[in-house]
Amino acid sequence: MMIRRHVPAPRRGLSLLEVLLALAILVLALAAIGQLVDAGTERGNDARYYTRGTRLAQGKMAEIEAGLMPLTSEAEGQFDGDDAAWQYKVTPEPAGPPNLFNVTVRVTRTGGRPLEIVLTQLVFDPTVMGSAAQAERPAADDTGGTTPTTPMGGTTP
Repeated sequence: MMIRRHVPAPRRGLSLLEVLLALAILVLALAAIGQLVDAGTERGNDARYYTRGTRLAQGKMAEIEAGLMPLTSEAEGQFDGDDAAWQYKVTPEPAGPPNLFNVTVRVTRTGGRPLEIVLTQLVFDPTVMGSAAQAERPAADDTGGTTPTTPMGGTTP
């Protein structure tokens, strides 16, 4: 007669320790992903604020180039509408030649994280520049009434 030994069947399922370890790993991974999402959101907001500040500074510089703001003294103020949290300061400094100014536009944001954008550019004073239509022709040269000569080999029209 044969004696049969009872062989235990392989265990099915997970132990409590394995489940707790898997849950701990999952919670740590979710916490790390949450921090990465928060950091990415902050960097995205910073990029949006830098872009907006740069566009506001460029717009203010375009107003100066168009002659809407005088270059005789500093000017400062606050933007209106959706940009009410932004202020500007325009500082013109003579740059040597007449009517040439080194203009610095500082745009700052006060709400939330402080931010400052500085744009500097050489600008001619548009109030004294004039146009090509206002230019005068040079006076005719009175050298005795000689006629201009054509260079060797050239043709006259």
